Amino acid sequence: MPRHLRDPFVIAKAIAMLEEEIGQLGFAAHYHDDFGQFSTLRRRLREGAQAPLFDPAVTTLDPARAFWMSVTDKEGQVRALQAFRLDLADPDLGEWALGWVLGIYLKRNELIIPANLTPPESSISHRIRGPVVYHGELWVERKVRARKLVELFSKLGMLLALVKWQPRAIWALIGNAMATRGHMIRMGYVRMEPGFMRWQFVPEAADTNEWLGLAEAESLEQMALDLIDDPS
Repeated sequence: MPRHLRDPFVIAKAIAMLEEEIGQLGFAAHYHDDFGQFSTLRRRLREGAQAPLFDPAVTTLDPARAFWMSVTDKEGQVRALQAFRLDLADPDLGEWALGWVLGIYLKRNELIIPANLTPPESSISHRIRGPVVYHGELWVERKVRARKLVELFSKLGMLLALVKWQPRAIWALIGNAMATRGHMIRMGYVRMEPGFMRWQFVPEAADTNEWLGLAEAESLEQMALDLIDDPS
């Protein structure tokens, strides 16, 4: 049975609150679905192509299954980016994810070699099946120096993805440095697992030991409720 939001009004209020807080920091958040535009902007801002997972040349990224967001300052300059895409994890996230990643990299003729074929049997990923949303390409310009912006921006995107698709979970792949410094918890990811994907031959910008960041739908709804109850 498809799931549904327990209280959509709470999610709506939390989204409005996050947008307002971003505005109070002197920025504005924007929603987009043109990944051709994303490719051009990403190359200009970060001097390189986006990961194949968000490259419209090798994977389907129509507005029904993907969106990206930007943050601009008062001068209209883009200072942050992130992207989300909907997929179907079958039979479960643990069994499906590696083949999905390998297949998309292969389409762009980029060789990556895994060191393990599936995560451990104890991984929570084996419990997640059905619609899932991948969260990637998160970038905030260094000179912005606003840790709070990263947290607000991530949570805003995650709640928009929850409303748009009502997935079972939102997931991300992260390196050791980010996983062990508390960033993901502050962004809204309540579960993290080391060694979800291990690489013998590392894809560009990836870690040899990539962690799984996971936020199930229920935890995202609770996050929205906590934001409403305690906006500090």
